[in-house]
Amino acid sequence: MITYKLISKSLTLLACLLVCCISSASIFAQKKPNIVFIISDDVGFEEIGCYGVIDRESITPNIDSLAEKGVRFNTCYAQAICGPSRAMLYTGNYAVNTGQYDNKLKYLVSDAKTVRERRSEYRNHYQSLPCLTKIMKDGGYSVSWAGKWHHTAIAGGHVHKISEEIGIDSYIEYSSSPKMYEKLIGKKLIPDDTWERSAIGGEPIISRYWKPGFIKDGEMMETGMNDYGPDILTDFICDEIKKERPDDQPFFLMYTMNLAHSAHCVTPYEVAAGASPDNTHIRKGSPEGAEIFKSQVRYMDALVGRIIDTVEAQGLSEDTIIIYTSDNGTTSSAKGKGVEYGVHVPFVLSGPQISRAGPTDELMDFTDILPTFAEWAGVDLSNVKYDGISLAPFLRGSSNVTKPVIYSFPGPARLIRTKTHLLEAISPLYDQARGKLYKTNGSFDGRGYENLALSDDYLKIQSEFEQLKAILPSVLPESFSDIIWDREEMQKAKAYFDDAKRKRLTLSLPKDYVFYDDSL
Repeated sequence: MITYKLISKSLTLLACLLVCCISSASIFAQKKPNIVFIISDDVGFEEIGCYGVIDRESITPNIDSLAEKGVRFNTCYAQAICGPSRAMLYTGNYAVNTGQYDNKLKYLVSDAKTVRERRSEYRNHYQSLPCLTKIMKDGGYSVSWAGKWHHTAIAGGHVHKISEEIGIDSYIEYSSSPKMYEKLIGKKLIPDDTWERSAIGGEPIISRYWKPGFIKDGEMMETGMNDYGPDILTDFICDEIKKERPDDQPFFLMYTMNLAHSAHCVTPYEVAAGASPDNTHIRKGSPEGAEIFKSQVRYMDALVGRIIDTVEAQGLSEDTIIIYTSDNGTTSSAKGKGVEYGVHVPFVLSGPQISRAGPTDELMDFTDILPTFAEWAGVDLSNVKYDGISLAPFLRGSSNVTKPVIYSFPGPARLIRTKTHLLEAISPLYDQARGKLYKTNGSFDGRGYENLALSDDYLKIQSEFEQLKAILPSVLPESFSDIIWDREEMQKAKAYFDDAKRKRLTLSLPKDYVFYDDSL
């Protein structure tokens, strides 16, 4: 049973414990660890073999091995789609403080009358939030980054414009929009049959896989159809691991992978078997698409293995924390949903300053990554606003707990999770203000969840969750008739979400993982 007072008291005790642990850490100063932070794209936790959800031989042996050597968080929450997850990760704040709910839904409270004034307010607000890469730079790290930034609250989504300001020393950047490249090279790019087509609209976009469009340290890279984007990005990270740095300067390498984004295209595995490099999308819902997706996950895991092997070959295993996670639920399955599979992502890590081993049922979410890294880097965060806690005391064994409750705000919905209960699919906008309440019974994947709608304890536990909701009150308008939806910057979001089919898709379980009764 949970109580609001217990949660509040726990948070206070955790804060005191955290101060003590940080003080102890400063007294017994340790060498700052190198950090390799790998984030896959559109790969839910269930795809990773060590979580044991899918009944098949694991296709992720390298990530499984990383989890076996280190720690696997059974329950880690992000957002349900890439941009908002990155906002959560880079700033350490929930959507109620970043304004990032969905790629199509961004909202912060403002009384400004014009869209220009509101955007100016938003920019000022974003600049007050911390930025993960800048924090690591301030901590004395050499910072390299590769992949998709896709966090418009910082850098307008484009690293190459302000890489120095956000603490990045070297990078390779991808964007699907031709505009980024056209502004850089000063000419129009003409689509041809080597370009990708967007998964939803079908319009031509810059390719991320074969003949990828990358900007490396300010210059557009020359690539061809035999060049596979994930290989280029992985080679960059491996080269950065091998790089000599003065005075044993620690490195922070952040790799936001392209794999296995909803552009399901043939991988080098299929090409080695005789297929031609091709950026044609194959929907995961088809038998062929399902096999291609599995191949992408296999190749993603192989790239993680290549990075781990490089760290070991350089003799840096004892000095380097390696972390693997993903940005949201699996594409064409749970991505974008306001239920747990939409926001439940893998999180495994291994390396120095991590004394624990094996799976843990302690809770974490993406707001905790920034304060954890800041503690490892020795950076004081007392002058910035963030929602997460540092996991470092738990990982090094000086605390046995993380935090009692985690949150996520996918689109017009929200979720709240404790160790014993889950409230998901909360959405006043979709006439579901109370959400769906379950007792989790020691499970983290839905199997064994108990629907409490008809339980004698329902009203008591629901009341306790109402108090947890009040800790982070939602600021979204609660009706589509609210005049806020008439604002210029909100009209596309209203057109997308104010739809009966979208409501059903958002609030329902993915068909492959209906492990519990989700009726109201």
